[in-house]
Parts: sequence; structure tokens; C-alpha cells
Amino acid sequence: MKKILFLSCLLFVLLLPFRNAIALTKEGAADILKEVIKTEFNVLEVREAPLEGFWEIVTDLGHEKIVIYLHKNLRYILHGKLLDLQVKRNLTVERLKEFRRVNISSLPLENAIQMGAGKRKIYIFTDPQCHFCFILHEELKRMNDIQAFFFLYPLNHASYEKAKSIWCSQDKVKALEEVYQGKELKSPACDALPIDRNIEFGKYLLIDSTPTLILQNGKIIEGYASTGTLENLLKSSSGL
Repeated sequence: MKKILFLSCLLFVLLLPFRNAIALTKEGAADILKEVIKTEFNVLEVREAPLEGFWEIVTDLGHEKIVIYLHKNLRYILHGKLLDLQVKRNLTVERLKEFRRVNISSLPLENAIQMGAGKRKIYIFTDPQCHFCFILHEELKRMNDIQAFFFLYPLNHASYEKAKSIWCSQDKVKALEEVYQGKELKSPACDALPIDRNIEFGKYLLIDSTPTLILQNGKIIEGYASTGTLENLLKSSSGL
């Protein structure tokens, strides 16, 4: 009996390096993770992790996507944010952003400011104090056949107060443009819950900068885009 146990252990030790050398499949990762994830999930992708000796597994739990790091000895699992201190980057969040896709029908348009009435639609998360948001806004005004929806997404307390003054204005588009230009508004108090909902929804989408654009095909684009770039993006996402 002891001899059998010894041979089994020896075989395991001998095979371990080969197990590590073989690429981990999505099916193999799912079999391992089902022991620790007690809910329905899908493995979206498996690849070598930036952390030496680990696999990086992106999973979809239905209500959210998470990244799990599995050691190649198939014993240790890490779940959390992987930070690169040398270049000051959150590698986990960056990875998750690659899998973002928005179901356009789920966008709460009742919490957005609408501008225009064209067939082509674009959705923008904007901060009232964001300079590039203002430039983008002006670009959109010069474009034809476009309908834009602006979700007020203040990134700090000062912007939040300005966002409230915009939302509570009778002419929200005009108020947004005036605040972009540095004007102070005195609007009556109103229910600012839509702004809070925008913040909550934006965080769910991992939006951490403005402007952030959402196209009709659900693709998320971060940062300012020129008129030419916008035209190409709209054409590719809507076919119009």
C-alpha cells in the first residue's frame, strides 16, 4: 500500500510540470472554478496573466464580469485588483473594460438630456466641468442626422452641484452648454436622483473618465473624438 502511494505521489510530481506547460482551456477553467463559484457563470477567455505563474480567467456571472487569477499548479486562486505599481495601472480593470458591451435598450434614457432628432444615435457620459466634453458637444452640434443623449456624470463634488443645476433647469441643453462655458446657474431645487442613478450605472460600466461614448452597437469609446472619427464610428456601429 505504501509503495502504491509513493508511486502515485511520484507520478503526480513528474506530471505536474507538464500540466503547467499545457494551455488551460475555457472548459478546463470552468471545471476548476465551479468548485468555488456557486452560481451560473461562463468563461469568456483564458490567457497568460501579467502575474508570472498564473492564468488569467475572465468570467461572466450574468450580472457582472470578474477576473480570476489561477496559479498554474491549479492550487491557488486570486480574486481582486492586480495593480502595476511601476506604470501605475489597474490591470484588472483594464482587462474588464475590453469585455464591456452595453445593451442599448437597457440605457435609462429618462435620465439623459436629449439633443437633436436624427436617425443616428449616440450616448455620452459627460462631466459639466470637462473641457473635452464641451469640445465634443460642439462637434456633435455641427453634425447632421444625429440624436445625442447626455448622461450627467460628475466626477467630483463641485461637478455634482453643477450637474444638479443643469438637471433642474427648464432648458437642460442650454444649461449644459452654459455650464460648459463656465457660467454659474441658479436653478430651482428638484429631484436629482437621475444623476445619482447615472453615477451608479456608470460605475457598473467601469466608466472612470469623461467623455465616454456609447455607440448603437453597444461599444464603449473613452475620450474625445473628432468629427471625422465620430462619423466613422457612427457609420460602423449603425450602418447608417
